[in-house]
Amino acid sequence: MAHLPEGYETRVPTHEDAGAVAALISACQLADTGETDASVEEIIDDWYDLNLAEEAVVVAAPDGTISGYADVLNRSFVTVSVYGYVHPDYRELGIGSFLVDWGERWTRDHMPRAPENARVVVQHYINAANEGARRLLESSGYTPVRGVYVMETDLDEAPPPPHWPPGISVRTFVPGQDERAVYQAVEDAFRDTWGRPRGTFERFVGMTQKESFDPSLWFLATDGDEIAGLTLCKTLAGEGWVDVVGVRRPWRKRGLGLALLRHALGEYYHRGVHRVSLSVDAESITGAPRLYGRAGMRVRESYIIHLKELRPGIDLGVRAEVD
Repeated sequence: MAHLPEGYETRVPTHEDAGAVAALISACQLADTGETDASVEEIIDDWYDLNLAEEAVVVAAPDGTISGYADVLNRSFVTVSVYGYVHPDYRELGIGSFLVDWGERWTRDHMPRAPENARVVVQHYINAANEGARRLLESSGYTPVRGVYVMETDLDEAPPPPHWPPGISVRTFVPGQDERAVYQAVEDAFRDTWGRPRGTFERFVGMTQKESFDPSLWFLATDGDEIAGLTLCKTLAGEGWVDVVGVRRPWRKRGLGLALLRHALGEYYHRGVHRVSLSVDAESITGAPRLYGRAGMRVRESYIIHLKELRPGIDLGVRAEVD
């Protein structure tokens, strides 16, 4: 078990810590890439899904300063993503090793709740520029397995209008009516996605209960009564974030994904939101990074997923062959 330096201690984060945690993440981003988009609003939005007492930890320096932070994104207890940060002023002290160990212990402690015979993995998203964190994980038995891009666009002028495939119309999400159908459409659209076990309806509905939820930014492309594709967006700290761009298999290769994204960007532009970002699997089998590039988006940051298998078994993150 990794130990903290003398005088350092852990505690449960509170909502009053949101500003300090946002400042910590911002300092890490600036040290790694020279840019930051961290905000208090984003932290509060992320924390809505967390039980802070069980799924997050703060590392406090002897003077009380937050020197490290981590939380987990748990998918059915089979894929646990740990998001850990160590302030640049406190790196090389062993705090990173402690947070890596904390994430593994969390995953092992909850492993009995994973489906029987399922493979259980823990993973970290590490900024490609953070060579120290990459060395730490690789020396701790993690393997770099996948790239992820954060892409963005600055809407200095109106984007091109969408060109909808024949038979497709677009409307916005209707609360109290569309939850189940949209959940099924998201799961269907992402059934090919690497490392993504099936999500739960309860977690999906939680997205509609956040303060950031805006049904007028959830766009559904329909073909008759069927949802062919969708774009689920939100605004945080005055900037746009696209949570989901998904097209179901029967409607792919018709330009629907590009039309949906351009429709969303056009709406952001008319609302006066001039920067929009999203994250995407760098090796997406649907060619999503190229599609987003056609919409005028560029790569701002690159991350590398480092993964460790804690229990062998059936990989529930691979669904394309069995669905």
